[in-house]
Amino acid sequence: MKYILICCILFITQCAFANLEHQLRTFPKELEKNKIGESITILNQNRMFYQKGHKRYVEINPMFGMPWNEYFSKQQKQIGYSRYQWKTVYVHNIDDKNFELTNVKTDYVLFVVANRPKSDWEEGNLVQVLQMLTLCLYPCQEKLNLEITVKLYHQNRLVTEKKNTQMATRYISPWYIFIPYRFQKRDFGNAFNEPNIVSTMYLQGFQEAIDEISLNLRSDVANESNDVP
Repeated sequence: MKYILICCILFITQCAFANLEHQLRTFPKELEKNKIGESITILNQNRMFYQKGHKRYVEINPMFGMPWNEYFSKQQKQIGYSRYQWKTVYVHNIDDKNFELTNVKTDYVLFVVANRPKSDWEEGNLVQVLQMLTLCLYPCQEKLNLEITVKLYHQNRLVTEKKNTQMATRYISPWYIFIPYRFQKRDFGNAFNEPNIVSTMYLQGFQEAIDEISLNLRSDVANESNDVP
């Protein structure tokens, strides 16, 4: 029975594809001089994969792969080293019971917040229900949007805050197996870390917010310094 269930999940994931509303732009060369700092601490509060449990919301990790907190920590460090040329990147999850503010050792801190993505399927209209009951033989389409907030702190003072909303469309149908080239990527849902449209939206929003912070960094830091009594 266990193997039948796994086979069904794998079959469904092969039928799911997704397109982002827009692609991440290359980091502008002229912003490289606006580096936030050599060493950065990233504090995460990620709720994208939380579901309501018996008493509280709990995070649902992939069936095959790393726990989401470990996966995002790894990805954010790679982004920091390659895209922003940071020399040292520390990543903490503030929901971790072992986390303490004394763990923060750097002057610059990025606080990243993302909640569960919103879906038009939450409306639960009759057409959508019928599509799911027929296993999306009549192609299913789900629109997603995810808001990401990134706050930059310097020596415990808020410098700036940037928000952006990532939008994507998920397509599900066994017919799509024969035309995968029509879509930007596959979407394995919560079976694997990648490819996963929600994690892609999150990491893209994370980078776009930091790009925007870098664009106005000098003026924002100057304003923050002037506000110090």
